[in-house]
Amino acid sequence: MRQMQALVASLVEAHRSRRLIDEAQASGLVPANADEAYLVQQLVLAKLGGCAGYKIGAGSPSAEPQCAPLPAHKVLGAAAGIRRADYGWIGLELEIAFSFADDVDQTFAERAEDALDAIDTMSVVVEVVDSRFAAWPNVDPLLKLADFQNNGALIIGDTRPYDRSFDFITPQVNFRCGEHTIASGRVHHGAGDPRRLVAWLVSRMLQTGRSIPARTLLTTGSYTPLYMANEPALVQGEIAGFGAIEFHIA
Repeated sequence: MRQMQALVASLVEAHRSRRLIDEAQASGLVPANADEAYLVQQLVLAKLGGCAGYKIGAGSPSAEPQCAPLPAHKVLGAAAGIRRADYGWIGLELEIAFSFADDVDQTFAERAEDALDAIDTMSVVVEVVDSRFAAWPNVDPLLKLADFQNNGALIIGDTRPYDRSFDFITPQVNFRCGEHTIASGRVHHGAGDPRRLVAWLVSRMLQTGRSIPARTLLTTGSYTPLYMANEPALVQGEIAGFGAIEFHIA
C-alpha cells in the first residue's frame, strides 16, 4: 500500500510540476499487477480533476484491451492547440473517438453488447502521447498503464453523427506534422474493428459498478505510426469520408 501511495504522489507531482520521475525512483514504484495499476489511475485522476474520456487499445484483433481515463483538462478542442513546453514528449497518433448521447449505466448491465447501438457521435481525434517517466519508452508496462497508458492529451477535430456503415477497419487517411507525412493512404487498425474496444470498456465499467456519462469521449487506438514531434508545427489529419483535424503545436 505504501508503494502504491508513493506512485500516486509521484505521478500527481509530475503532472503538476512537469518534472519527470527518474529511472532510479521509478524502479521502486512498479505496481504489483494490472489491478493495482488501474487503481493508481483512479487515485491520480481524483487529484487532477474530472474525467472527460477514456483511451482504449489492444495490440491485435484478439488481444485483451487496456484502458485509461483522460483528465478533463487534457481533452481539448483543436482550435486551442498545444504548447511544446507543456509536455515531456509529443507523440502524435490519429484516431477515432466515439461518444454516447445518454449515460451508459447499470440499465445496460445485462446487455452490454447493445451499447454499440447507443453510440451517438464519432470524432476525428489526435492523441498526444506523453509520459511522466524520464526513461520512457523503456518503462515497465505496469508503470505505463498506471500513468494513463502514456496519455498526454486528446485533441478533438470534426465530429459527426455515428455511421455504423463506415469502414472503421481500413479507412483512407492523410496525417501530417509540418512538412512530414506520417501516413497517407489506406491504413489498418491494429485492434481490428475499434468498436470492439468500446464494447469491452462498457462491459468493464459496468462490472466494476461504474457508468460512462453522456458525451464522454472514448478514443480507440491509432491508425498511424507514432510520430514524435520535436518542433513547433501545424498538425493536419484527415480520414476520408469522415472528417479532419488541424491544430498548432506552439
